[in-house]
Amino acid sequence: MDGSRKALTLFIISAVVLSVAYSLYTGYDLKRHYRFTQPAMGTTFHIDCYGVSEDIASNASKTAFALLHEIEAALTRFRDDSEVSTINKNPAGPNKMSRPLAECVKASIKAAEMSGGYFDITFMPLYKLWDWRNSPSKIPDDAAIKAALSKVGYSKIKIDFKDMSMRMDEGMMIDLGGIAKGYAVGKMAGVVTSLGVSDAIIEGGGDLCVTAERPYVIGIQDPFNKSNGKIAGRLVVNGPVSVFTSGDYEQFAVIGGKNYGHIIDPKTGYPAEGPKSATIIGADPTLTDGLAT
Repeated sequence: MDGSRKALTLFIISAVVLSVAYSLYTGYDLKRHYRFTQPAMGTTFHIDCYGVSEDIASNASKTAFALLHEIEAALTRFRDDSEVSTINKNPAGPNKMSRPLAECVKASIKAAEMSGGYFDITFMPLYKLWDWRNSPSKIPDDAAIKAALSKVGYSKIKIDFKDMSMRMDEGMMIDLGGIAKGYAVGKMAGVVTSLGVSDAIIEGGGDLCVTAERPYVIGIQDPFNKSNGKIAGRLVVNGPVSVFTSGDYEQFAVIGGKNYGHIIDPKTGYPAEGPKSATIIGADPTLTDGLAT
């Protein structure tokens, strides 16, 4: 096992992580718990702060949310003026990268290498071909998939970290949706810790990072019974650690009586098949997010 794999302890679980975590020790002060919430990245983010005053918790959360929105503005493809959109318009570039974009792309390439190429931020031509934004009603033909596959491949990304720029082949596009949330959660955790909150849960859309060196319990929801909120089980994790889940049961289309999930296999051009979901527990929230995908 190489060093990068040793750094990330992986547990694969066919379930989805719920955004609930709590202490296992009896001295836990429930009264000193403050929660702050804001929407971002197409979901809802929560910051839970424990064992500090409301002023400290509020200031730390406000600063962390400000950073979250800066990261979203740079990494989203849904804003025409974002860095990702700029690159997708002119992939041959070279395009300048901010530090958040450079760090996220670097982590994306590492996740691609660790997953044997199954995580690939250049999958966007396939995603657009399947027309996931408009609920696909038909399967693309083989010729179209083959043409889109020719524009996919993380190894085609050329990065100059000295010049902080990147370029790709014409027709290529990137999307950081499979890893940007993990990057943001990790940076937010760093902010709240630096501002005096040593025990916090940073969570976005059910994916989370816990910061204190203590046990937490994470509820696991049954992916086959999501509508009734059935709990399949619970995990005990020792912080600081990140827990991220990806699955095909929330975003999918029914074509010809078969469910097709939104996560595209960059090697075949078709939606990935296999487990309903996968949960990864790891030290690095950015990598954990990418590997869950």
